[in-house]
Amino acid sequence: HKFGMSYLIRSSGPTLHMAGILSADENFDVFGEDDMAAQIKRIYERMTAVLAKADCTLVNVVSEISFTTDIQALAVASGVRDEIYKAAGAAPPVATAVQVSALYLPGAMLEIQATAELSG
Repeated sequence: HKFGMSYLIRSSGPTLHMAGILSADENFDVFGEDDMAAQIKRIYERMTAVLAKADCTLVNVVSEISFTTDIQALAVASGVRDEIYKAAGAAPPVATAVQVSALYLPGAMLEIQATAELSG
């Protein structure tokens, strides 16, 4: 399952682009299979770590696109995301959620693409 990709790219301006953030460990094994809330928590742990490499936090995130295999499960667990942003001292960014038939890793229920703005 390994292939070359970056989770974070900085454009020539003050924008950070993150993509392919799944609930997986370093070996690309899915964490929290069949548990949307657990997958959401793991994704935001990973996103927070990626942002920290650019001296940013969830406060810097301005938009997200969520790709999910189960839009109803995502809706039921959406409060987890809200609590994560609240704990980070941030308002949740603008967001779109799209249901897809499958994600790259079998067992993954959610993948997030996010955009963040660097602090001035």
